[in-house]
Amino acid sequence: MHEYEKDTILLICSDETAAASIISDLFAADLRVVGPIQTARMALAMAAQTGPTLALLVNEPTGERKSPELAQALMTTWGVRSMMLDATVHVTDSTPDWLAPPDQIDRVRRALARHQAERRPA
Repeated sequence: MHEYEKDTILLICSDETAAASIISDLFAADLRVVGPIQTARMALAMAAQTGPTLALLVNEPTGERKSPELAQALMTTWGVRSMMLDATVHVTDSTPDWLAPPDQIDRVRRALARHQAERRPA
């Protein structure tokens, strides 16, 4: 049994190259991925249809909502917690209610780091 077996990641990313790499890494770690999704509106619609366990926001979605607003809307509307790929975004004076639990964030970060390291030449 793999530790990621029950996670489904809603991937919000408008960069095709980055999205392909991230999807590959997450699939290699046995994580399910829905996306990539570019707009906040589509992310909310896909969350309704797929029941993700986490939204991974790689960069700003296109449209009116920015990442924190989308993360809040996903939490309020569908109960989906989020993480930002850029860890510095999480460093604030308060913890937003949409932020995924640290263990879930760590699992995703480990999956991404492990598979990126495997692709580097020796």
